[in-house]
Amino acid sequence: MLTATEVALIVSGAALIGTGVTIYQKSLTDRHEAWWGRTQWALEQVLENQGRDDKNRTVGLLMLEALQESGLANTEERKMLKQVAEACLPSPPEDQNETP
Repeated sequence: MLTATEVALIVSGAALIGTGVTIYQKSLTDRHEAWWGRTQWALEQVLENQGRDDKNRTVGLLMLEALQESGLANTEERKMLKQVAEACLPSPPEDQNETP
């Protein structure tokens, strides 16, 4: 049978593990919220500067690319960022040297 000291030690250990998990989840949530804030800023640069400020638009697109590769982005967010980038990037010019 366990003594009172052993029970207290087990309960304290469980509480410590629970606290560690809570801190980790909070940290992950905070990091994802910061990621989303940077994503919103980059999207604004891309969408608000269409045809006006190529530098800000380019910076926004480059940030979206980097944010897409972040481990903080989930699969749906990566797909969304890829679709936004494809919709905002100009189509490559057709090669005039190709023969039909």
